Amino acid sequence: ARLAGMGAFYGPELVEAVKGFQVRHGLAADGRIGTGTQRSLSASAEDRARQIALNLERRRWLKRDLAPERIEVNTAAAIMVYWKDGKPVHSNRVVCGSPANQTPSLEKQFASVVANPPWYVPASIARNEILPKGPAYLAANNMYISNGTVIQRAGPTAALGYVKFELRDSYAIFLHDTPTKSAFNLAMRQRSHGCVRVQDAVDFARLLLSPDPALLAQFDEAQDTRETKRIQTGREITVRLLYWTAFVDGQGRVAFREDVYSRDEKLADALGIAVSLPKPVDDGRGRDAGDVGP
Repeated sequence: ARLAGMGAFYGPELVEAVKGFQVRHGLAADGRIGTGTQRSLSASAEDRARQIALNLERRRWLKRDLAPERIEVNTAAAIMVYWKDGKPVHSNRVVCGSPANQTPSLEKQFASVVANPPWYVPASIARNEILPKGPAYLAANNMYISNGTVIQRAGPTAALGYVKFELRDSYAIFLHDTPTKSAFNLAMRQRSHGCVRVQDAVDFARLLLSPDPALLAQFDEAQDTRETKRIQTGREITVRLLYWTAFVDGQGRVAFREDVYSRDEKLADALGIAVSLPKPVDDGRGRDAGDVGP
């Protein structure tokens, strides 16, 4: 429609420009100027420059030598990039921790994947979200109690899906598949209990195992039989969970995300930098009904 008094027409060219802006800011690229797009458009160049400065400060804390093979998860953007021989070769969307259950920033190694993993439910989740629902809920979700621990058997509806990527000494934080696929389509994908859910996780596991055909065959066989099986990768792979609200995207542009964990805000306060950044808009409806995964 023609904007009153401005003689401007929201035509196809402007729609495409808005979609490009939305992609750069991690918003649903629908060309509609909704609440999230309005908030991102309202950020000044000075605010964005200060946001870049805050992210550069976080980068300053990190070591400079990077493993040529690594998995980097940006928990602010809820995206994952796999690097091989020092080059980005694969990227996926992920779901990571909600603002109340933030995925920590850490660097750990992993050397095994588990096909068809059972889920040993953390005590806090069991106490607050599972046990109060009674034995019928446990039975309906293929769960049982052993030595005081709630365990969910492996299966098509199991919270860890068909594969788990085990990190060493990671405080119960790991990467895994999920039966809840719908959240990958959301712009705001911070909605887990802290672990990282990987889109197309089975295919990603096959990519990691592909250098050794024998290991890949073991994994594929386990997927065919639905047997729970731990498969060593034959090498240590570094996983970095980091928080970047400003970063260079695959097109070489500086991209921005909302400060969903309020870490920019806290760092700005510590450094005495005044920033006014857009608040995140949740395009989902909280955690999916029955979704109690890690």
